[in-house]
Amino acid sequence: MSNKTLANRLIDQGFDQTYIRSGHVRLACSQCEALTINGIATHEHSCPNARRECKGCNEQIAVNQRYCANCD
Repeated sequence: MSNKTLANRLIDQGFDQTYIRSGHVRLACSQCEALTINGIATHEHSCPNARRECKGCNEQIAVNQRYCANCD
């Protein structure tokens, strides 16, 4: 996966200040201290930018939702 593709995927997951510098993807979120644990990007608990996949179609939705509007 290219750095640009990875950065766009992280932005879709709510890491809105993610950027590429010196050939590396830098993880950042405007609402929390985002970090990577064993290669998994994570938000702090209760971060309003946190996203996850819809249980029905895998679209990115807010953490407090189970399904997107299309799958409800």
